[in-house]
Formats: sequence, C-alpha cells, structure tokens
Amino acid sequence: MTRRLWKGFIFLAIGLALHPVLVWAQQGDPTRGEALYVGSIKFSAGGAPCLACHGIAGHELGHAAGANYGPDLTALFNDYGEEGVAAVLEDPSAFESMEAIFTDRPLTEDEIADLTAFFGTVADNEAANIGAGLAGHAVIGTIILMIIFGGFGWRRFIAVRRPLVEQARLGKGGAA
Repeated sequence: MTRRLWKGFIFLAIGLALHPVLVWAQQGDPTRGEALYVGSIKFSAGGAPCLACHGIAGHELGHAAGANYGPDLTALFNDYGEEGVAAVLEDPSAFESMEAIFTDRPLTEDEIADLTAFFGTVADNEAANIGAGLAGHAVIGTIILMIIFGGFGWRRFIAVRRPLVEQARLGKGGAA
C-alpha cells in the first residue's frame, strides 16, 4: 500500500475511535442534568444530589440553594471543560468528602452526560450574565460622563454665545 493510503487508514481509525466519545458528549440533556443536580430526579445508584453540598451562583434551585459545604460549581465547566467535568463525575469518590456518598453509588454514563450538559449551560448563562452586566455598566458610565462633560461644556457654551448674540444685536456680526 502507498503511504497516502496508510495515512487515510490511520485518520479513519482515529475518527472511528473518537466517534463514540463525540457522540456521547452530544447526548447530554441539560434539563435532566439540572433535575439530577437539584434532586428532583434521583441518581440511579442512590447518591445524594449535587445541590445538597454545592451551590451555583445565580441559581435558585430547590430548598438548599445556598449550600456551601462543597465548592461553588458555577465555573466548573469553564475551569475544566467538557472532558474535565466528565472525568470528575466519572469518579466523584476521588474527593475525600464525596467518598462515603459515591464509592458504592457511581453515576451512570447518561447521568454524567446530563450533568456535564447542565454545567455547560450554567457556564453559557454565566458568560451571558457577565456580558450583559458589563454592557449595562458601560451604558450607565457613558451617560454619567456625558452629563459631567455636558455640564462643563454648557457653561462654556453660554459664555461664548452671549458675546455672539450681543454682536448680532448691534449689527457687528461676522456675516459677509
């Protein structure tokens, strides 16, 4: 076989090897992930819902919205990316505080995909909220600056305008 054909086979093999990973990553349902996070849908192995210990900024989910035993998970997806979040969820018992809860209660692949998709939407919403907040602050700042500089300019406008109006009344205007 030629070298070009071998390269084609190698790329095909890599693509086929990655296909299940890519398909798995696309299957997550963020709505179901949120329900798992809150606990309105129970984990199949019976583990505690994430919200029991972890909070997410700006989300009022369930009765324990202010949970803070574990770290805030708002930036989890931004910090670790899709693969990193999935890796953490594959073995949450790797964290000492979660060991007793999840050692004998692992998450299923579907639960991992759903939670990962949910954390992805949290990251998207957080980015949108930050962008909207910055835009709002920029508009308010611009208006304040316009008022301040307009106040300084108004005095100058009146000081320049009076002599011009007086010259026009006396017929000494600069018109040709």
